[in-house]
Amino acid sequence: MEKPRLLWVRALNGCESKAARAIAEEYFSVVESPSVRLAPVWAQRVAARVVCWEFEDAQGTPLRAMRDFKVANPSMPLLMLTTQHSEELAVWAFRARVWNYLVKPVAASELRANFCTLAQIVADSCGPPRAVRFVRALLPNDVDSGCESPRVLTVKAAVEQVERHYAEKLRQTTVAASCGMSSWRFSRAFKAAYGLTFSDFLIRFRINRACQLLRQGSHSATSAGLAVGFEDPSHFARAFRKVLATSPSLYQRQKPQLGPLFERRRRQGSNRTRASKSMSRRIAHSGPVLSKTHMPEQDEFAAQ
Repeated sequence: MEKPRLLWVRALNGCESKAARAIAEEYFSVVESPSVRLAPVWAQRVAARVVCWEFEDAQGTPLRAMRDFKVANPSMPLLMLTTQHSEELAVWAFRARVWNYLVKPVAASELRANFCTLAQIVADSCGPPRAVRFVRALLPNDVDSGCESPRVLTVKAAVEQVERHYAEKLRQTTVAASCGMSSWRFSRAFKAAYGLTFSDFLIRFRINRACQLLRQGSHSATSAGLAVGFEDPSHFARAFRKVLATSPSLYQRQKPQLGPLFERRRRQGSNRTRASKSMSRRIAHSGPVLSKTHMPEQDEFAAQ
């Protein structure tokens, strides 16, 4: 039986999630869109039944493109994968009516649960109406730690260590010991849980962070590698080229310098506040004036 089509849209400035895509291919025939802009055209061309948007840092243009795609295809389930996570971004995503919002790295078991459920939704849509299918919402770890498999819970502390200390020297033996495991056993458990080795995950995590620094323009191609935990520029350059097939300096020249979406919006709000205070001071010194009532800007990322 032919698998249903899933359109994969990469809105990435760093490393793609090969493990996630490999799991998707267990349930779907995966077709990648050539670009974010062409996603609507390719969805029609390949008759996609599901779409997966993969992000790194949240930027306005691809987020707007995803929102507009959902408006144009309201009945198509949309799965969002992202490395950058914030409460504001999560709320926006669900207001944009994404089917589910997953923060990378995602455990292989959770990815399978999502893609399996999506495949069942597609199968059910071809027959008579059935009960609504969804992935059970997971409670916070301190409320219900039994939601995740013991294997994932065992190595989850390693992911948290990388997120907090990626810029420091992290040895696998030390991380494994903190998880109460030998290095060999930890290596097998981590690969089984997340679909890649701990060493590969650490390198990819550091390179993603380096990509953000390069795009923000806050670091040079040399200093970005040192800032995220690489011990020397040559090691950083080799790892960067192996993962992204380009050099850090060329990547920085080709990518526009953009800060995170919500950070830009906060700065804009701060600028408006300072401008308002400045106007108030001028009014206080010059006497009463008549002016138009200031209307707050409409949220350009509000759900349609």
